[in-house]
Amino acid sequence: MLNSTVLTLGLVLIRREWRRRGGWPGWGPILIADRFRRLLVVNRDLFLRSLMLESAFLAFTALGSRQGALILAANAVLMNFFTLAAYGLDGFAHAAEAMVGRAIGARDRAGFLAAVRAGFANAAVLATAMTLLFWLLGPWLVRLMTDLPEVRAAALAFLPWVALLPAVSVWAFLFDGVFFGATRTAELRNGMAAALALFALLAWLLLPPFGNHGLWLAFLIFLAGRAVLLGVIWWRAERGVAFLPA
Repeated sequence: MLNSTVLTLGLVLIRREWRRRGGWPGWGPILIADRFRRLLVVNRDLFLRSLMLESAFLAFTALGSRQGALILAANAVLMNFFTLAAYGLDGFAHAAEAMVGRAIGARDRAGFLAAVRAGFANAAVLATAMTLLFWLLGPWLVRLMTDLPEVRAAALAFLPWVALLPAVSVWAFLFDGVFFGATRTAELRNGMAAALALFALLAWLLLPPFGNHGLWLAFLIFLAGRAVLLGVIWWRAERGVAFLPA
């Protein structure tokens, strides 16, 4: 029902805009071969990037399940913290994506840099607040999510790793928004591939000696690794200035 309402509203707004512009412009400006090919490439890269991200989450769950039902349940509880953080941090990533795209389209260097700075500054404040919140209220939130004593105890043992998630992952979220807004999707795809390979290697090395602590450490390094890889690309591109069209 909601989707139908949104679709109807969208069609009404499009019809109003068509009338304002003098009618439907035709397919010519849309089906330009080079631009259409570019659209397909962007979507291909984003699909592969999302597929690899989901693979990392699936691998994390699978590796947790191999440690027993208790660890699987504890990790499922703790992953709710990451989901909560992602909702907040993704908002800044989407805002950065829109502002960066607009600045690049307008060839506005000052606006581009201002959008990036604002995005990182505001997201860092939110990530710091969430990290403190998880440290202070984490035990209460765990008790709220499950009433099983053994699951609570297991989740609390790994809670310090989860408390670090917002501070570690915020940079990957923001770089995602900046690179997506600049349509630098090949770098997003390659950065995710490298980070996923790093996660697989670290999980293989750290899980046997450290158990679930090693798995959480590998996951945090996976998130940080994405940010570092994209940050290197950003720095080599003159801190993103090279993203702007000549």
